[in-house]
Amino acid sequence: MVGLLEPHDRRLQQLRGLTELSRALTYVVSLDEVLRLTTERAASLLETDRAVLMLLNADGLLSVRASFGLERAATERFSEPLDDSLVQRLQGLLRVEPERFLGVPLVVGGELTGILAVALLAGAGPSDDQEWLLSALADQVAVALEKTRLDETGRFRERLIGIVSHDLRNPINMILLGAGLLLRRDSLDARATKTLVRMQSAAQRAGRMIADLLDYTQAHLGGGIRIERRPGDLHAVARQVVDEIAGTHCDRTLELAREGDAQGLWDADRIAQALGNLVSNAVTYSPEDTPVAVTVRGDGASVALSVHNRGTPIPADRMRHIFEPMQQLSPNLSSASRSVGLGLYIVEKIVAAHQGAVHVASGPAEGTTFTITLPRAPGGG
Repeated sequence: MVGLLEPHDRRLQQLRGLTELSRALTYVVSLDEVLRLTTERAASLLETDRAVLMLLNADGLLSVRASFGLERAATERFSEPLDDSLVQRLQGLLRVEPERFLGVPLVVGGELTGILAVALLAGAGPSDDQEWLLSALADQVAVALEKTRLDETGRFRERLIGIVSHDLRNPINMILLGAGLLLRRDSLDARATKTLVRMQSAAQRAGRMIADLLDYTQAHLGGGIRIERRPGDLHAVARQVVDEIAGTHCDRTLELAREGDAQGLWDADRIAQALGNLVSNAVTYSPEDTPVAVTVRGDGASVALSVHNRGTPIPADRMRHIFEPMQQLSPNLSSASRSVGLGLYIVEKIVAAHQGAVHVASGPAEGTTFTITLPRAPGGG
């Protein structure tokens, strides 16, 4: 039985390693840090003592930018063209026989930007699992490298949508798929199940961060967030949002009050996104033993949605800037609770697209309340 579980345990460890790398790359801002992380994690995940990362330079040559377990003198001399004999030269650099060599390309936007290669320690040759693992790692690293390069060269804005929406979503979806498949196994013990659930949560959080970045780019460069109005009921939208967040925060009390008529023309998905951001913030920034109250009130030509919590009041010097991008309500959160600081910015843009308004009141006695007011139809009061 132990022998049967060994491949499953190894795949679980590999998926955990990929999730940890995704999370680490989220916060990395320097090219050198991305390069160092890449070779270290490649060696760790593939259980080898030699790894190398090469990138194409301005002359079209592959040069070593980071390595693990190799002598510096050897890597400094390696600057080679991308031709049919490259694999042999890489095998020589890694001091490995052909049957134990494994290399994969780094590709962004359909163009090869580099190669990640390792020297396997044992075995008859690279297994399918090893090739999958190194390819998944290379996908994540290629995006991180390109993002860093574009940021440094001032072209980050022009390429962000394409890079994030396609290249980064693929490895995250792969992690979610792998974790979901493993969770269906009857042989999982409590520890493995808990680890997989955490992996799913981390990957889902990364997906939400990607969505925030895409919305930020669209709002910042495209003149605002686009919406599609259809007849809908904000009472139902609020019920859905509260139920979804309550399902992932079973230890918290979420209260929902609904008053009056909440019918109108809205983009229900976008309103749910905005309300979800506010409720998630309220859960994050308030004590665990206090409730989060959501109220939907229809009155005349508009509908108001408010979210109240009993957390620490927002400092006055931050109140003026909370709807600006890249802002954190509190700098003291753990890394597991941090976001990219775009949630309230996106809330404001979604509300503006509906010709509405968002207001915040915060104080030690009354707590903090965010209120969204939306006209029932375009041009409504």
